[in-house]
Amino acid sequence: MNMSGKRTRSYNCAVHHRDREVSSENDFHLLLEDPTLFARMVHLVAMEMLPEERDRKYYQERYTCCPPPFFIICVTLLELGVFAWYAWGAGGMAAAAGPVPVDSPLVYRSDRRRELWRFLTYSVVHAGWLHLAFNLLVQLAVGLPLEMVHGAVRCAAVYLAGVLGGSLAASVLDPDVCLAGASGGVYALLAAHLANALLNFHTMRYGAVRLVAALAVASCDVGFAVHARYTKEAPPVSYAAHVAGALAGLTIGLLVLKHAQQRLWERLLWWAALGAYAACTLFAVLYNVFSAPVDELHYLPPDPPPDAGF
Repeated sequence: MNMSGKRTRSYNCAVHHRDREVSSENDFHLLLEDPTLFARMVHLVAMEMLPEERDRKYYQERYTCCPPPFFIICVTLLELGVFAWYAWGAGGMAAAAGPVPVDSPLVYRSDRRRELWRFLTYSVVHAGWLHLAFNLLVQLAVGLPLEMVHGAVRCAAVYLAGVLGGSLAASVLDPDVCLAGASGGVYALLAAHLANALLNFHTMRYGAVRLVAALAVASCDVGFAVHARYTKEAPPVSYAAHVAGALAGLTIGLLVLKHAQQRLWERLLWWAALGAYAACTLFAVLYNVFSAPVDELHYLPPDPPPDAGF
């Protein structure tokens, strides 16, 4: 290496040392090496999910993928397995859009609301492979990075809050329809991420582009759900889970996801979010406990007589 090359190298090392990217000549040598695929992935996640530069550097240095983001992976595999099971039961064919297996013990129905597991298990049943593909795509694209940064417990709290909020909202606002799909949890993850981006808008990369793209995708999906709710003859599927899941993600996301700073107005917003979610959840639970039970959904076919087919 000639003198000019040594001077260039020394100058670049001094610049990186000033920016606290390296602390020695050996660290600078490592910086020049091509990063591995794993290092590139961690760098991308840090740049997209963390607002502060010091947090990004710390995350890239410490993250080891141990434990891996198992919650989103397990939920995705479970949804794929349930969809394959019902497709196999229908002769191995799955339609692009429906129908919903309304007789499934997993689907939420207001006339079966005493079966409490349905308030959560409806999220693993989907109305067609288009419904499944959209939810899994957003779930993996948003959920995996969120879990890599915030951990499985926090990510699961946001996801399950969206699922529960979706079924509770449907039971109050749209009790005449059934509920299927992971849209409540998916929209909770998406809304939680967008809430974090908005709170740190001035430091997030491509904040405006990210916000517009997410709103465009969500608007198209919600529009399709509303159209299907009022145009399909039977069985209609509620779209309340989309909206309620997003609202749950906004509130629970503010409660459990880590933030770069704890400013005074953020603390006030934290308490407001906690109060709003608790009040809405309590109201929906009391409504389901004390309201009159639904005998049967109007779109379900009548039960056959005992001697039918004999």
